[in-house]
Amino acid sequence: MNAEPELQQVVEEAAAGNVNVTLTKSDNVTEEQKEQAREWAVWDSITHPQEPEGSGKFPFDYSANHQERVLIISGEATLTPDDGSAPVVIQGGDFVVFHRGFACEWHVTSPMKKHYAYFDEEGKEAQPNNISCDLCGEQCWEDSYLMDGETDLCPLCFETKGSNYKAAERCVHGDTVETVQIPKAKRARKATKKKK
Repeated sequence: MNAEPELQQVVEEAAAGNVNVTLTKSDNVTEEQKEQAREWAVWDSITHPQEPEGSGKFPFDYSANHQERVLIISGEATLTPDDGSAPVVIQGGDFVVFHRGFACEWHVTSPMKKHYAYFDEEGKEAQPNNISCDLCGEQCWEDSYLMDGETDLCPLCFETKGSNYKAAERCVHGDTVETVQIPKAKRARKATKKKK
């Protein structure tokens, strides 16, 4: 496998030969990798939709981007590849590169936080080509709302649950197009019986 230039150290092929994942265990992560990752966004497993809710389990497909690189801040997860290869365990301090084509079932066994960023074929940082709602999991790349600078919502969740946030930006294909007002909380209507 051809590793990226900054990954030219002891690298473990995750999943017993699965070339779609490159796992560098925490003992072998370079200071350069750690420094670079500190500039990336932070993902928190607690806010990610899970199936069933609260289970720590969810499917993920990395086909939309050339690479996603992550530095695990804390926590642990077992990733079971869809292709039947051996499960991969990632944990705090590990540096992982998910290559296009990898798909798996995540099982977060200890709440996880990770720095992450997407990269193109030339190794340059790129905007993600996919956005999913952090509440319902619906794909919303075409039209989404970035809430409080960190939570992505689809249009439906924005309308129904957006009042729980302080700031909102409407995004198209991941790019902010405008700052928008937070929707007002919707009150539940009481059922009333008509008198005859």
